[in-house]
Amino acid sequence: MVIESKWERNKRVKKQKRSNVIVLSIAIVLVLVLGIAVWSGKRSMAAKNAEYEAQKAQLEQQLEEQQKRKEELEDYSKYVQTKKFYEETAKNKFGLIYPDEILVKPQD
Repeated sequence: MVIESKWERNKRVKKQKRSNVIVLSIAIVLVLVLGIAVWSGKRSMAAKNAEYEAQKAQLEQQLEEQQKRKEELEDYSKYVQTKKFYEETAKNKFGLIYPDEILVKPQD
């Protein structure tokens, strides 16, 4: 066992206290840095979330438009398969008429 003097003991105690204060200071700084990092991460995540919400709304609107377009195309597809469509196409594009039809043209 080593015998130490009062002066050496006081010096050792002061060194331990200084060491404890430094460790505590480092721990506080580390906690603050981590807190700031988490806070800034939260802010950036909130901004990204707002961006994604806007994009989601836009995509939902596009989806609705495409569904309406799909319905219109389905209706047109059904119309194209009807006799009325064939008759109109024959009259408008090819100038065909039924044999019992009379064509009257206005005079200019």
